Amino acid sequence: MHFKKSPLLFLFALTFIFSCKKDDQSSLVTPSNPSDLDVATTTLSSVNAFTSVKATSGKAYTTGTLSKDSTYYIDRTNKFTAVPDSLSGAAMVKTANDDKANTSSSFLSFTLSSPATVYVGYDARATAVPAWLSGWTKLSATLGTDDAKMGSFVLYSKAYNAGSVILGGTMAPPAAGAQCQYVVFAKANTTVVASPSAQIATSSQIFGVNGHSLGSDPYLAVGIDQQIALLKQMGMTYYRQDISFKTDGTISSLSSFIPIFNVTKAAGITILPMVYSTTLDLTKSETDNYNAGRLKGSAVASQNSQYFKYYELGNELDNKVILSGNGDKSTDYDLTKFKLVAAYLKGMDDGIKSAQPTAKTMINASWLHFAYTQMLIDYGVNFDIVAWHWYSDMEAAGPGNSMKVTDIAAKLASLFSKPIWFTEVGERYKNVANIEQLQSDFITSFVKKVKTNPNVGAVLLYELFDEPQKSSNALEANYGLIKWTSNYTKWQVKTVVNNLTVN
Repeated sequence: MHFKKSPLLFLFALTFIFSCKKDDQSSLVTPSNPSDLDVATTTLSSVNAFTSVKATSGKAYTTGTLSKDSTYYIDRTNKFTAVPDSLSGAAMVKTANDDKANTSSSFLSFTLSSPATVYVGYDARATAVPAWLSGWTKLSATLGTDDAKMGSFVLYSKAYNAGSVILGGTMAPPAAGAQCQYVVFAKANTTVVASPSAQIATSSQIFGVNGHSLGSDPYLAVGIDQQIALLKQMGMTYYRQDISFKTDGTISSLSSFIPIFNVTKAAGITILPMVYSTTLDLTKSETDNYNAGRLKGSAVASQNSQYFKYYELGNELDNKVILSGNGDKSTDYDLTKFKLVAAYLKGMDDGIKSAQPTAKTMINASWLHFAYTQMLIDYGVNFDIVAWHWYSDMEAAGPGNSMKVTDIAAKLASLFSKPIWFTEVGERYKNVANIEQLQSDFITSFVKKVKTNPNVGAVLLYELFDEPQKSSNALEANYGLIKWTSNYTKWQVKTVVNNLTVN
């Protein structure tokens, strides 16, 4: 991913205010169905730091100017009594006190027009703050109010690049003690924030995540707009999707895909399709499989060149042909089956490039199956990128293997001259109390290790959301960076997300 400094067009400061005075019983009702996640939107044309603000309460926010004696909500008359000079005069969005009891991890979203430091003022009476504030810096400055019960807001800050920002509710777990909503400001930075992808990648690396936006219940419930907002907040620019194609090459669920493509394109997100090997037939000949692969590849590229520039061919077909061993020797594989798979992949690659000559293709493998990839190259499969799937159990087993693999990226770079993309990286779920910390430790250490390797072109984490509907498969149900506190209306980011977004 390339990073550029954005020119400072103007110095701005903006403020969202959530406040309290009355200890009333109002609270945000949890959405009763997924469609309720389509939240109310107020476009802030007068606030040049925003393109829009979205709050799940649906209340109509208004704008104002922050200063001493200014009010800060639409349903109370409370005023500020003391405002830091550095924030005085900031643009302000007035919100409702009745939103103060929200427990969601994603209550408020907005878009910054340029790099900014965002400030949250949190009720000074709180004995615990929400998890989403854990990565923020606590400041000594406060905001004074005429609310005698509260007194002041304690300030927290965090720097962001231009783009989407998502904040949770005031009472998102493990918050305790707060009796009013937080206040939010943003002030322009003169330099670009070191975003997650900047930490993870060199200037040419891609950072992204896997998702199942075309058919999985959690993704259908959330909708693509909020999925992309989450990707943007984490600094991601690629979204890997497994996509099914009809015989003629059209996407099986094209009517659902088009809106997804339009939103991702507008946000600067690229979709990487994983093309299923549905017409591979291990009972037929090499010629038959080559022709089947070529027919599919040609049809897919002919119909979809306007959507895709990269294609990942098949999914872990190395595991279909390995017999035993580490996978680093040709004798570890069923050579008859391998030739059928290789013929099919060669055909698919040739077919794609016959219809879309500028396309780039990649073929994945996993574990220490290095010989499989080399055998494909020797067979004449002209793919462009070595894709690899790497999980925590593989990372743990590598050093104890006879090959002593302590750095999979370095090992792959020593074996292949092609660029390397890690298209699946994730933590294998274990039923232990500290699983979120284990996930965070593995992912953050892995990306730190590969970020300086110039041969690594991409790191795509697996996956965005937990998929609890797949309860029979504990791994698939728990791979997500985000978990569900209520299926599928309320979510909470896992520990790894806070670590990825530390500035």
